[in-house]
Amino acid sequence: MTDTGSARSRWRAALAGLSVVMALSGCERADLPAPVRQAVSDAPMDVALFSGDVMFSLAERIEAQDRALPVTAYFGLSSLGDTRLGIKAAVDLRDIQRDLPSLLSGRLDPDCGLGIELGLAQTQAEGDAVRARGTVKADLYRCKGRDTEREARGAHLWTQLVDFDAVLGAGLTGECVGFELRELALDPRGFLGGLGTAFGITEKVRKAILDKGNAALRDTPICPDMPPALERLSPDFGSGGAIEIGDGGLGAALSGTVETDAERLVGLMALWQEKGFLPGAAEGLSPLQQGAVAFRFDQRLETLEPPVPYRLDLGMSAVAPTRIGLRARLDLSALQERLPELVEGALLVDDCSRRIELRGLETIAQAKSLVALARLEARSFTCERTGDSAWQRGALEHSEEVDVRAEVSASLSDNCTVFELIDIARDPPLPVISEGRQGARTQAARTLFIDAVDALLKDRPLCPDLPEELRVLDPQFSTGGPVEIGNGGLGFGLEGSVDLSTGTMIAILTLLQERGVLPPRP
Repeated sequence: MTDTGSARSRWRAALAGLSVVMALSGCERADLPAPVRQAVSDAPMDVALFSGDVMFSLAERIEAQDRALPVTAYFGLSSLGDTRLGIKAAVDLRDIQRDLPSLLSGRLDPDCGLGIELGLAQTQAEGDAVRARGTVKADLYRCKGRDTEREARGAHLWTQLVDFDAVLGAGLTGECVGFELRELALDPRGFLGGLGTAFGITEKVRKAILDKGNAALRDTPICPDMPPALERLSPDFGSGGAIEIGDGGLGAALSGTVETDAERLVGLMALWQEKGFLPGAAEGLSPLQQGAVAFRFDQRLETLEPPVPYRLDLGMSAVAPTRIGLRARLDLSALQERLPELVEGALLVDDCSRRIELRGLETIAQAKSLVALARLEARSFTCERTGDSAWQRGALEHSEEVDVRAEVSASLSDNCTVFELIDIARDPPLPVISEGRQGARTQAARTLFIDAVDALLKDRPLCPDLPEELRVLDPQFSTGGPVEIGNGGLGFGLEGSVDLSTGTMIAILTLLQERGVLPPRP
């Protein structure tokens, strides 16, 4: 026999032997063990990973296959600059880690000629990486019409078990932590495993695991969501990766910043209003521009008996990165209606020789001025001494009704409206009397009215009682004046501002957490 014929015979014998081996291996049933829930560390999350001036935790559920998996995210916010907060976030993935063997184990079919069954046994965090171990069952098939429209899987040829040890790295992907298969060690089992490696089957398994695994990991980044009350804040994370919780527990951590300028804070207030945490705006109010919000507060003047209601409409708009402009209007119509009965019969003076009584008081708003119309009843009496320090009122000498018109002005003091009377005059005016008892009596009545009503007004400043969620902003009203509401209705307009800092934001977030609007501190 020639050398060529001898070589051909040896190749035919080898192929025949390999066919027998493949046929025998194809008849073997090498089933993978059923996945079981793995034990994980129960150590607490390290507070340093989410420390801040305001800290809270948020329990979420992630839908995976046919179940909802619990995830706990921890957040910490701290002052960083005029309009910027630092943010730290840590995500506890151990509840998912427990179920990863059953979640990730299953069948893959990378192509017509190769079927893969993945059996994940364990995942474990190792510092900033994740190690996964398990076994792959690879099935080799004939493939008819490969890469054509009539491609179809044919007879089963080969089964190979391959143990794997994979290392996953993690890094920042957008505002999420993404995982990636970075190292993959394969250990084919037994003699057949060695043959599979020789014929390229092990390499096919490697490629399939890397391709399918990384594709699945790219589709499932870990993205911590802000709580609903802060959903309009957009964290800008600058770093992120995997962390180890306790001994092998799986987690993720991120850090970055959050912009908290005036427009964002006003937007948050609009959100809190939508969710019912802050009062609504007046009905029929025209749509507000972006960066603006309006509130209506119904309050009462508790210093009066019975208390008198009044209304405060407050508008807020961003005017600079660190400043919010304020416009407020006090509707005092109810007080205006009650004023006559409140002052009826009030005595301005009542002594031995005189009695001056307020018989009526009416206020009318006219554009940006406020007019008070009062009627006084002034009486004078004879007065006789009956002792060293005793006097007795005698007969009525004179009685007069005087109509008085006065301008009412207002000023601001510590965010309170203080009213006072100015430009008082008799209505209708008396003839000029430089001397005489009648002129003196009239002037005395007018002076007493000024002094008494002015003192009454100054002693009762109007201080709108804002909710604590707004008081914590430390609003400062700088200007104000009377305004007409409707036809002659009494009102007062205020303008001011809020100067922002991250300390302001921390204060309001702390208050919201105390009120239960934000999740509790861990």
